[in-house]
Amino acid sequence: MLKIGYASLKSPVAMICHGNACPPDVGLAVLEGVEERDDIDALVRDAGVPAVLSFRSASPDRLLEVSRTASRMHAILEIDLSDEDSIDLIRACGMIRLIKSAGAATSLRVSPDAVSPKSNPGAIKSLKSAGLDLIHLDLRGCDGSATSVLRSVSDARGPGIMALSEVRSFEEAKRLLSMGADVISLRETAEEDFARWLSTALRKFEDITGWYNAPKHICAGGDLRGLAFCCPPVKPCPVHGALKRLGITPDEFVRRKLELARGTPLEKGEGTCFGSLIWCCKITKPCYMRDAALRRAGLTPKEYMILKRRVAEGLMR
Repeated sequence: MLKIGYASLKSPVAMICHGNACPPDVGLAVLEGVEERDDIDALVRDAGVPAVLSFRSASPDRLLEVSRTASRMHAILEIDLSDEDSIDLIRACGMIRLIKSAGAATSLRVSPDAVSPKSNPGAIKSLKSAGLDLIHLDLRGCDGSATSVLRSVSDARGPGIMALSEVRSFEEAKRLLSMGADVISLRETAEEDFARWLSTALRKFEDITGWYNAPKHICAGGDLRGLAFCCPPVKPCPVHGALKRLGITPDEFVRRKLELARGTPLEKGEGTCFGSLIWCCKITKPCYMRDAALRRAGLTPKEYMILKRRVAEGLMR
């Protein structure tokens, strides 16, 4: 369903465990409290799903040793700095490079303030340059600001995002995914039945829609991936602010979207507002003109969303 480094996840749901086996339907097992364990191989093997080895502290020698094990076992090695309001970027990037030198995939668990573009400009770019594969963003305690914080981190176009939050429903998970999260991280206190159900529900959602973490429209407060659903910027609207955040002009945006549509069914769209499906909205928004154009093009709603996903990926590069 998605990849993080060399780890293939069959579900965008992770569960934090303390050396215990996780439900077999989740995508990732985040194993905590393993700093002093000498049975890392067995822990990863017994997890039953791709594993994240989460370390709060370790000497360089120990970190390198476990990184080699993680690489061999195709596990992800995580540095947990979530208790720190700010991080020493030079130190964090040094640890990431050390882990990568052993060939292991890396995750960094942090508080939002530690990497927020507002409080720490350039942090995400530096971490990505160091080779970070995944930001494990601890959103607990953010209350109503969780989605806006997540959107700002997503808009920085860094590594993949795993959002740690007190998720209790499909809608709560979907809200985080629609703001840029790639994976939902559940605490160990979450019931296994719920984790199993949520994993299954999100896999079915992907099968039906083609894009399990599709963004909201920009005009509804979505992250920059939502530009895939925007009209040409011909009138005052939120798209102009989004283009400034992306760092491109309106003319460049039009050119890039047309290039991404070229040779695909999105070029078609006679009868739509702007004559091409590349400018059409998300499939969940009712539009009889778009739907008629999809039928003429022989595109299913799922195929349309898969193509829009590729457009978003092209715009974010």
